[in-house]
Amino acid sequence: MWLSLALALVPWQTAVDGLDSDHDGLSDFAEVHRDLTDPHEADSDGDGTPDGDWLERREYTYVVHAVIDVMKPVTPEYLDDDFQDVRVLDESEDRVELEVLLYPFSTAPEELHGDPDWRRHVKDRALAPWLAPGPTSDWNPALREEITKAMAADGIDVRALDDRTLVEKASAWLLRRAEYRDGSTAFVTAFDEDGEPFVPEELRAHVNGGVPPTPEDWAREISARGMFEHRTRGSCSPSAIYLSGCLRALGIPTRTVLCIPLFDASDARERELVQAGLHQPFVRASVLAAMRGLEDSWSSHTFNEVFVGGRWWRLDYQDLGVGILRRDRFGLIVHVATFRDWADANMPATIGRRVALRQRDAVFDGTNPYSLMSVQDEIGPHSRLELPAAPQLTGKVESLSWTDDPALPQDVLENVRRTGRFGLIAKVTGVAGADELRDLLAAADLRVWLEAEGHPSLGIGFDPGCWWFEQDHALVYLPFGDADRRDLVRGVSYHVHVRNESAEGRFDMTPEAETVVRDE
Repeated sequence: MWLSLALALVPWQTAVDGLDSDHDGLSDFAEVHRDLTDPHEADSDGDGTPDGDWLERREYTYVVHAVIDVMKPVTPEYLDDDFQDVRVLDESEDRVELEVLLYPFSTAPEELHGDPDWRRHVKDRALAPWLAPGPTSDWNPALREEITKAMAADGIDVRALDDRTLVEKASAWLLRRAEYRDGSTAFVTAFDEDGEPFVPEELRAHVNGGVPPTPEDWAREISARGMFEHRTRGSCSPSAIYLSGCLRALGIPTRTVLCIPLFDASDARERELVQAGLHQPFVRASVLAAMRGLEDSWSSHTFNEVFVGGRWWRLDYQDLGVGILRRDRFGLIVHVATFRDWADANMPATIGRRVALRQRDAVFDGTNPYSLMSVQDEIGPHSRLELPAAPQLTGKVESLSWTDDPALPQDVLENVRRTGRFGLIAKVTGVAGADELRDLLAAADLRVWLEAEGHPSLGIGFDPGCWWFEQDHALVYLPFGDADRRDLVRGVSYHVHVRNESAEGRFDMTPEAETVVRDE
């Protein structure tokens, strides 16, 4: 019979760090790497309030302060970590309102290291729940032996590695070994008291066209052992299940975490909150760029945490020690739940039910089961952080063609003929879609000079309102004004010089694009 084990673990700040030297409620580790307060002074700024106070812990750093309504499952007891602090403001039957402090520039990953004697140290800690098998992380001694032998055949001796190296090598090896297979039953599968999977009756007609998953489907999608045997894995949730079971088989304490973006991209109100509430250029640009194109997507991310070098670290597929500010992960992510086993999440009761039945309500009226209520970034009055500038968008100009070049796409030539446009068409690569091209054209210095010795310089520029996006590149129009068109001399080789005086966007010219000649 499967019984969910009680996770009566000591909080990580005490169990892992072991030190709160000034007894202010913050671990020394958190003060050094996240809050940037003095770990030996309970009141770093001497204002009479200890550093551990909810407001005071922001005084020396940069935080994103948000209030988010989140559909359950939510596990508040595991949400204070190296990158965030969380308070529960309200709770109902199916959701939790969280007040979150996010620390995007935490330097915690700098302390990631391996422990050569990790097996003995793991036994000394209360980590048994994160090593035990479960309905989905269903490893057994036979799987441990099979993984160990298979890795040895590929030159990886698991017995000789420290825990960090083992996690890095094993996770990459396991992911390479399993072929990606689209589709997952993870959010609609429940488990009975014996740990056997089933789809609740009310959801069956809405899942997979009403065709129930087969035992083989479940083996390939919600069983770590089954995924190893079949050499397949699905998207993030099945991959996290797969790694959880296989890494536990190797003796690495592993748990599964669920994160969400800062806001629901399908909700224009929430996007406006972010645009108005985030003022730090790098953070704001990273978040908005990462969420572009997700307006109709169900967006969340499941990955793992592993106990390495005496601490819990995030493992995102094979990337160990990752932070929360990443353009490839929604820009800024919020940790909302931690599970010993995916079965503990009981997803069909909440999120899976909502998605399968396409439910909406007054709070979660967008695509996703979370809603940003407010957000504001804050720089503490004592902060000495050197915050990064906005990321510079870059487009590479591969070539320049005249508007009557027959090699241009037919729709471009027809548009030019119909509108009477004259000038150059730049082929621009390095931009990920039309929205990023718009951002580049809004941020960059658009001015371009055509220069030739003994002839007047011609001043043209990229037209932000006239471009075409092809499969892997854009075509952008550079119009000639009447005066510059009159001064253009045929047969003369012009050097093309882009001004690039903006710090937020630029155009790099390839050698092929640095010279243009208007034929005789």
